[in-house]
Amino acid sequence: MRMDPFASELNLLFMHTYRSIHNVEEAMLKSLSNGSLSIGEMHIIECIGRGGKNGASITAIAQDMEISLPSATVAVKKLEKKGFVLKSRGAEDGRRVYVQLTETGRRAEVAHRYFHRQMLKAVCQGVREEEKPVLLGVIRALNEFFDKAVSQLSAQADQNGGMQP
Repeated sequence: MRMDPFASELNLLFMHTYRSIHNVEEAMLKSLSNGSLSIGEMHIIECIGRGGKNGASITAIAQDMEISLPSATVAVKKLEKKGFVLKSRGAEDGRRVYVQLTETGRRAEVAHRYFHRQMLKAVCQGVREEEKPVLLGVIRALNEFFDKAVSQLSAQADQNGGMQP
């Protein structure tokens, strides 16, 4: 089945926008970290940064990033080796591990936040007031679609013992 011209152009724009954001973010990370940070690692740093001075627990990181606890543990170990985070045991419960940003991690997090603010500022400048609700509606619809797709794929993987169909 062929796409109508609107859907076809929208599809091309989605693909191009995704690649552009990815490429710009990768280039920013390369210059920021001398090529040592991946986008996934930067998002974990961002998650830890949202925890403020206290950082975040490994459990909170896993939940926020929607990854398994072992995956979060491995990612944090890599970031610790690279000098972006420090781990410590909880004062009240020694079984809990907390992660805080080092000065290097904090600089990376601030730079990444700045990148996103600049991107949003540029996009918002080109959007008229009456277009804003429409744009938000479209982005919400996209998010709902991807959330459903992720849920369905996760359910399929669970049914297949972790293997994709």
